[in-house]
Amino acid sequence: MSSIRQIFPIVLSIQITVAVGITGWISFNSGERAVQKLTRQLCDNLNSRIEQQITNYFEESVQVSQAVRTSLSNGSVNTSDINQVQKDLFNKSREFDIENIIFYGNEKGAMVGIDRQQDTSKFLLRIRDESTAPNRPTYELSDNGERGKLVMNELYDHRTRPWYTAAKKSGEPIWSSIFVSTVDGELTTTKATPIYSPDGSFQGVAGINISLKQIKQFMKEIRPNDKWNVFLVEANGNLVSTTSDEAVFKKDGNQITRFEVSQSKDPRLQKVGLAVQEKFGGFQNLQSSELIEFESNGEKYIVSTHRLSKDLKLDWSVGIIVPKSIFMQEIDANNNVTVVIIAIMLGINILIGLAIATWLLRPIKNLMNAAKQIEEESFDPEELTSVAQRKDELGQMARVFQEMGSTIAERQQGMKSQLRKLREEKDEAKKAAIASQMGQTNSLQSILSRSRAARNN
Repeated sequence: MSSIRQIFPIVLSIQITVAVGITGWISFNSGERAVQKLTRQLCDNLNSRIEQQITNYFEESVQVSQAVRTSLSNGSVNTSDINQVQKDLFNKSREFDIENIIFYGNEKGAMVGIDRQQDTSKFLLRIRDESTAPNRPTYELSDNGERGKLVMNELYDHRTRPWYTAAKKSGEPIWSSIFVSTVDGELTTTKATPIYSPDGSFQGVAGINISLKQIKQFMKEIRPNDKWNVFLVEANGNLVSTTSDEAVFKKDGNQITRFEVSQSKDPRLQKVGLAVQEKFGGFQNLQSSELIEFESNGEKYIVSTHRLSKDLKLDWSVGIIVPKSIFMQEIDANNNVTVVIIAIMLGINILIGLAIATWLLRPIKNLMNAAKQIEEESFDPEELTSVAQRKDELGQMARVFQEMGSTIAERQQGMKSQLRKLREEKDEAKKAAIASQMGQTNSLQSILSRSRAARNN
């Protein structure tokens, strides 16, 4: 069995180490929670700003769409007269000062669209009627809406386009699936609204194309710096826009392939897509706001996801990827200082603990030595004087040892003296017995001698 002098310091050191370790662990966890809280607050704030920008950007187009719907549905514009429709759309494009193309196409195959060129602010007219079908020529427009020179002529039938068929089937305004615009080659969505005559019969579909290129621009402007990567994703995982330089779709001739987040060439986006798929089963299962951590190329990142408001009727989520080191710089510095302090305090506490253990165990050692001396009959009460002067239980025990040891020593001396006397008496009795036996032998020999002498006479 190990000595208490060995076990006690070890147990005391373990207790101190565990206490300091738990304190450090709590400190590190508190720092981690602080990082997550700070990240969530910053990302929530950034998400709100992005959502507000998207809402404002789309709201303008929604207002234009509603205005077009009203004028085409209430009978103020004859939808069968493509020239009236052209004039109305041109006036609304100037009134709302929009850059996106607004258009209307009817069931008979006629279509008109007004488009403002972003670089020159000039208007373009895209028109399809009986005289141009199946083509849709594009003309320049003067400031008063007069048709100018022909810019291009393309084969086009709006009745086969997804936005037209979806709005006609829905019977109410819808957002079309995202497609690549033939105008600027950018991802685009359409706010498509079915148009009905006053008697309720279906006439056609009015729409406004919304280029998603501008979303990338204001996401870049809103983010704190270029270390933050912001992306917009549909519920099916397809990328809508990202501040990354990597493309979100691939065009091979007329074939368009959109990339899912996990298919992006940006390794951070790939990791996000895989993490969301593994943890939630896909972006369609995300709650209003989630926080995920992942590692890419040896660096840790935090991604915050936020689903856009249902009021927009767009099942999209905003994602923000930020290096964890941005938040951990000061906390890591504090953690390093904490580790040094913990190591110093641990060493000091262990030394103090060992000193206390030595101070407590020294009198116990003296008592153990006294017990051994009593056993070996070499006890000296004076050796416990320093311990006996203590006012605590150890001092009381030392005084008891002194009394007990002295008593035992006296009894041992008395027993030794009695034993010595018994031995002396035994020796004397033995000598007397021998002397008596010798006397008896001499007397017998004398009788025998006298008897032999008498016979001889």
